[in-house]
Amino acid sequence: MLAETRTRSAPRPDPRAGRAAALAAAAAGQEVIEDEAGGVHVLRYAEVERLLMEPRLAGVGLSIFDRMGVTDGPLRAWYGSLMFTNEGQPHNRLRRLVGKAFSPRAVEALRPVAARLVAERLAPIEGAGEGDLVPALGDVAMHVMCALLGVPADDVPAFIDWVGALGPTFGFMQRAELEAATCAIVALLAYVDGLRERRERAPADDLITALIAAEDGGERLTRDETVAMVANLLVGGHDTTTSQIGCTLLTLLPRPEVLALAGEAALRPSIVSETIRYEAAIGGAPRTVAEPLEVGGVVRATGTVVICSTAAANRDPAVWESPDAFDPSRFVEPTAPRLLAFGGGPHHCLGAWLARLTLEEVVAGVSTVRPTLTVDPDAIPWVQNLGASPARLPVTVG
Repeated sequence: MLAETRTRSAPRPDPRAGRAAALAAAAAGQEVIEDEAGGVHVLRYAEVERLLMEPRLAGVGLSIFDRMGVTDGPLRAWYGSLMFTNEGQPHNRLRRLVGKAFSPRAVEALRPVAARLVAERLAPIEGAGEGDLVPALGDVAMHVMCALLGVPADDVPAFIDWVGALGPTFGFMQRAELEAATCAIVALLAYVDGLRERRERAPADDLITALIAAEDGGERLTRDETVAMVANLLVGGHDTTTSQIGCTLLTLLPRPEVLALAGEAALRPSIVSETIRYEAAIGGAPRTVAEPLEVGGVVRATGTVVICSTAAANRDPAVWESPDAFDPSRFVEPTAPRLLAFGGGPHHCLGAWLARLTLEEVVAGVSTVRPTLTVDPDAIPWVQNLGASPARLPVTVG
């Protein structure tokens, strides 16, 4: 039987429990903790930063599929082609080629698109004087990514359905979830392949055209790599950014004086960075020991799962002054410590620029409607797929 994985739509016991345990252990002075499955959670900033760059640690690869008994099929084939599941030269090649197309300049051009989308989603709430920010803003990240890719706006709802079905592939799936994810990846890859063919005939100013044209030392992405990479960006970016929108707003709504400052463009990046440090949707980066390696003073055997707890590292008092205080001014200075929420080393998140831009425009838009949270923040249930986030954020505005 396949282990159960719940989707974002189904509330579950607070998914922050594991993160709370890591923060409590770090506050008590521990450097690592071990879970019941034998995983080693690393808590200190310097050690997490080191291990994110450590070549003797690898991604989790296809181990989840192996443990579920999924030995072949389109879902496994797609998952095995991702940068997330590749290491060394294959990974580096994909990253170099994709990085040439997925540039900060291309992302920045989407800022007006993101601002317009946020304003459109907030207008009904502003008109009614109340509403829930979670469903209202739930499709913003996907629309921004699809605009980057060149997907027509009318097709975005289908992408949301496909990506929603694919979210559980990063954990253990029930049989029904496996079947839904398989249907979704077949449909998504077919759509993207058709779009790629159209862009080969008629190039446009979008990411798919840029991926087709990307070249490094005479190498290019193959047809299958281009299609799989687009699906990678969609699945990896939609849920994580959408989850962080919820975490960021939950952090800011009880602090209206800070949210008001988000109206100033120069302050927005610092405010967003501090919300990610303070309440990140993704609390850790899992790795697997590929060669015996010392972690927490113990040599860990090959195959040991190591979770780099970026949430704990981003509250390490050895690095952050008053780490449990919310203080956006800490990111104003160029000498501020580096946030580890987007990973590091060869697996640093390629979509970090796009996620930040989307978050900044969400915060800017929400600040203009002057929202007030109408429930106790501690009473809000949380949901989790890839990222953890509040299930609802009911507000009044004005």
